[in-house]
Amino acid sequence: MLIRLEQLTFHARHGVMPQESKVGGRFEVDVTLRLDDAECSGAVDDDQLCHTVNYAEVHAVVAEEMARPSALIEHVAGRMARRMLRDFRAVREATVRVRKCCPPIEGFAGRGVSVEVTLHRRLVVWDFDGTLADTQRGIMRTMRLTLGECAPACNPTDDDICQTIGLPLRDSIAMLSGLHDEALDRAVDMYHRLFETEGVACITLFDGIAEALRRQTERGDVVTIATSRGHQSVKELCERMGIMQYIAHIIACEDVQHAKPHADPVLRLCRTTGIRLAHTTVIGDTTYDMEMGFNAGVARCLGVTWGNHTAEMLARAGGEVVTTPEAL
Repeated sequence: MLIRLEQLTFHARHGVMPQESKVGGRFEVDVTLRLDDAECSGAVDDDQLCHTVNYAEVHAVVAEEMARPSALIEHVAGRMARRMLRDFRAVREATVRVRKCCPPIEGFAGRGVSVEVTLHRRLVVWDFDGTLADTQRGIMRTMRLTLGECAPACNPTDDDICQTIGLPLRDSIAMLSGLHDEALDRAVDMYHRLFETEGVACITLFDGIAEALRRQTERGDVVTIATSRGHQSVKELCERMGIMQYIAHIIACEDVQHAKPHADPVLRLCRTTGIRLAHTTVIGDTTYDMEMGFNAGVARCLGVTWGNHTAEMLARAGGEVVTTPEAL
């Protein structure tokens, strides 16, 4: 569904010439908002305001931004488009056209000069272990205790364990221990029990992550998590570390038929949010995350180096290597 506010007229002080910032001039603004059809069906079918946007609030945003003098109408249009995505969560795409009706151009005889900016809401799919949170010590400790009880003959190296982080737990234990069937079931159950006492205490949020999540949320991105960890475990850890306020959706191992590196987690998040793959970014610390993103066909896969796989491994998997949360 498209919502348009057309030919909104303002007197404003945008421009680089002295008289423009002092005296001002006439401007026209057109706003086009694209909403997901499924999300706004309640407005179309049932006359419910909560399933669309309030036109008066949209107009108020435009008026507020037009009242802030800027040298360039490009900047004004960009500010408005970002506000549409930030302030109205139902909006998937915002197009803003700003027209300067009387530009200070000698001999100018047209309707004006206009700039049009289109911004799409972006979906950001974060991995959890090794990307948002430093869980390596907790995982290593829990895995060693589990294998010591369930597969005492097995003695994997730290690097062996690290290479399985990011896979579903059952797959990790099977790869490290060779266990299967009922023995593997017992090991998985033991790991879950031990992690609640031995692993959780070691988990911390990486420096700079909370700020990165805040920036993405304020920009209007839909921030989500796709993880091989259990749903309740991730939710509780996010709440404990104070970042749940930024997370719109969590897709965990039990929420999909096929876990990463399969595309299922990303595809489900795209269906849930109504955001296209072309506007989706995956952020993770392992090659499994990169493979998940590429299997889904997302726009970008960012491989972070503060987790479990090396920059070289991430680059070979096709990821764009990122060394600090600030660089995101």
